[in-house]
Amino acid sequence: MASDHFISVPEAGTTLGVSESTIWRMIRRGALQSILRGGRRLVSVKAIDDTQRPRKVDTIPPLTLDHPIFRLVGAGRSGGVLPGAQDKHAIIDP
Repeated sequence: MASDHFISVPEAGTTLGVSESTIWRMIRRGALQSILRGGRRLVSVKAIDDTQRPRKVDTIPPLTLDHPIFRLVGAGRSGGVLPGAQDKHAIIDP
């Protein structure tokens, strides 16, 4: 480990795309290898490389006028005319 390269906690956060406090939590629970050198906590670059995982990219479908949410417009204020507020789950959940 003496030949390993180390970076600071803020740099590790930037590299992993997480906050500095998340890096500290990872260090405390042992999920990220680090050392104390000269009063500074340094994180192993090898440990960061091992930690990096491809992020899951969620695709959000486009909101179109035939989306079920638009059938709810005014459903809670129908004045007794159906659909009413109690029918919202029947409208959204087919």
